[in-house]
Amino acid sequence: MSDKAKSFYIGNNRRLTHLLFWVGYLLVYTGVHTGDDEMVEYFLYELQQLPWAMLVAYVNMYVLYPRLFAKRQYAAYTLASMVLLFISSVISRTIIEKWFEPVFFPATTYPEPVFVWYMLFKGMLWFLSPVLLFTLVIKILQQWFRQEQQQQKTAQEKLNAELNFLKAQVHPHFLFNTLNNLYALTLQASPTAPAVVLKLSELMSYMLYDSRSDLTSLQQEIRHIKNYIELEQLRYGNRLDVSLNVSGETGQVSIAPLLLIPFVENAFKHGISEETGNVWVTIDIKVKHDWLSVKVENSYNEPLPPTSGDGDKNGIGLQNVTRRLNLMYEYNHELVINKEPGRYSVDLKIKLS
Repeated sequence: MSDKAKSFYIGNNRRLTHLLFWVGYLLVYTGVHTGDDEMVEYFLYELQQLPWAMLVAYVNMYVLYPRLFAKRQYAAYTLASMVLLFISSVISRTIIEKWFEPVFFPATTYPEPVFVWYMLFKGMLWFLSPVLLFTLVIKILQQWFRQEQQQQKTAQEKLNAELNFLKAQVHPHFLFNTLNNLYALTLQASPTAPAVVLKLSELMSYMLYDSRSDLTSLQQEIRHIKNYIELEQLRYGNRLDVSLNVSGETGQVSIAPLLLIPFVENAFKHGISEETGNVWVTIDIKVKHDWLSVKVENSYNEPLPPTSGDGDKNGIGLQNVTRRLNLMYEYNHELVINKEPGRYSVDLKIKLS
């Protein structure tokens, strides 16, 4: 039996669930019929009825329901159910008249024919129909439960596939942008090339290995943001004023890997790379009251490139990270992108719990 089917039962135990159901059946019917002085008598009577109630229950659940009701053959199911109730009532009535009452209550019983229609219909409607209806409801709920779990599983598989696709896009995109930075520095014959190669190596290690997992520590993401900023500082030199401010308890926070770096990339590639004078970038990362707040601001001069792009033809960076946010933090994040005279900002908030 699959875990999905097991989870429908009490304590994931099918036998225990069935046992508790029939114990409850005996107690309920005994309590409905009896007074204090007749407890044993009615308990024995209900115990005698139990096999036929079980017959109705299991034939209904494992024969009639899957073969008729589940296939929407409702008329056939109704007819078969009536036949099942009638046959069970006849068998029960036969056992009562021929064996149960003569053995257990010989002094108070008197022989009656089996086919007393009032008694047969009483057995069908009062004792057996509730069992039929209850087990039908159970099967309907069980089928709904399985369908819901299957839909959730399908949705989760689809989500994982899309996230893996988006992550696969991030890797070459991020590598392409970083190599562009290295290329720009080599064109300048920069003596800082060894430092650039070292930073690039750390970034590639993060991109290729650390980001394979679903989550990474916020501190690790921040460390690689610092590496990226240092690469850009080597490229722009003294005309770049950049600050990174981190506050709050970041040590215990985990986020999706490569989730924040695209916003930092965008600030450099769409803001200051288009300018020839002094430029600035400010990055604030704060954890407070179960919220992660990230604000990235940069200088720019009009005309500002479209906010959906980030330097590549298809705008993979911001489109990608926006889609990942919608998938992973659907109702637990806020993303606001604004442009003002001389300033472009991205404000991201993520609910951590």
